[in-house]
Amino acid sequence: MNPDLFFLFIVTLLGLLFASFANAAIFRIPREIPLGFFSHQRSKCPECQTQIKAWHNIPIISYLYLRGRCASCSKKIPLRYLIVEILGMLLFYAAASFYLEFKGFSWGYDVLSWELAAFAIQLYFLWSLLVVTVIDLDFRIIPDRFSLGNWGVAIAAALILHEPDIVNSLAGGLLGFGIFFALAWGYEKAKGIEGLGFGDVKMMGWLGAWLGVEWVPFMILLASLSGLVIGLIAARKSGLGMQAALPFGPFLALAALVAWIMKISAFSPAGHWFLD
Repeated sequence: MNPDLFFLFIVTLLGLLFASFANAAIFRIPREIPLGFFSHQRSKCPECQTQIKAWHNIPIISYLYLRGRCASCSKKIPLRYLIVEILGMLLFYAAASFYLEFKGFSWGYDVLSWELAAFAIQLYFLWSLLVVTVIDLDFRIIPDRFSLGNWGVAIAAALILHEPDIVNSLAGGLLGFGIFFALAWGYEKAKGIEGLGFGDVKMMGWLGAWLGVEWVPFMILLASLSGLVIGLIAARKSGLGMQAALPFGPFLALAALVAWIMKISAFSPAGHWFLD
């Protein structure tokens, strides 16, 4: 079998599995329920508290088989679960496709190399963007285990894999955090109300640390423009005008995803093409 096709198949399958875990993280983390790594706490229906059987947790297939309802109490399962699983699968497939197209792997005896280690860390980055987006949409919070934890992972990856190098990573983290902290502080001082949540400030920090200092202005611009467009639409539809509030985390995640794709395809926001 062609190693590239096999790689695509395995990564897509992993996307399904990690998307299922993403649903568990989205439900449990904001409610401070253990993820089950050490407590072995199985998932339960939030309505009837019946433990969900393993074969009812198969990504996508189980939702379709159960017709979107709990097998015990027939309570409707939110469509969001199916959407997250599909998005996770597509996200991992797209990531693998981009890597094969623009980076490639040196298949052979050294397959378990820095190349795959770097790719695995990037998959975690994309997975965390998906989880943070849905949590912020549902709860209007960005948990510290992502805001602070991902900053730590980004710095560790820079030290070990040099993507980006450690100076670039630290500079990106400090610039992203600093700009958003100044904006949040200035807006609150001027208006007397919170404009940016501190979760957004910390998120901009770890996104800058992950992608590098050169991508910070691009992400801020893209997130701001997309947030402005959607915000104006929401203000018009809700009837609340400019008082309509939207979580900003999803727009940061979208901007980071676009920046990641451009970076993988060797495009520089400075206006020139480069190769590692």
